[in-house]
Amino acid sequence: MLLGSILAATDPVAVAVLLNELGGPPRLRTHIAGESLLNDGAAVVFFKIFSARFFHETGVEGLGEEIGWSRGIVLFLRLSLGGAVVGVLFGLLLVTMLFNK
Repeated sequence: MLLGSILAATDPVAVAVLLNELGGPPRLRTHIAGESLLNDGAAVVFFKIFSARFFHETGVEGLGEEIGWSRGIVLFLRLSLGGAVVGVLFGLLLVTMLFNK
């Protein structure tokens, strides 16, 4: 699972190059880039959860913790929704800084 969480994040560069060569619409390229960002974020969240469980099961002290289904779901929601909240706050701060001269 740990290796799968690392390998799951895909790079949209090949798809973007193909869309440029075939003359794909810019909106489709934007959607693919956004989907790639979502994949990267999910990979980070799953890596965090699976690495903590892996370190716990291998007996590495101080790095791992016992993560069951309920704890895993709580961690997933906290990490993913927390990241979204931080992103929105930084976005609002940046918009405020750019347009309030």
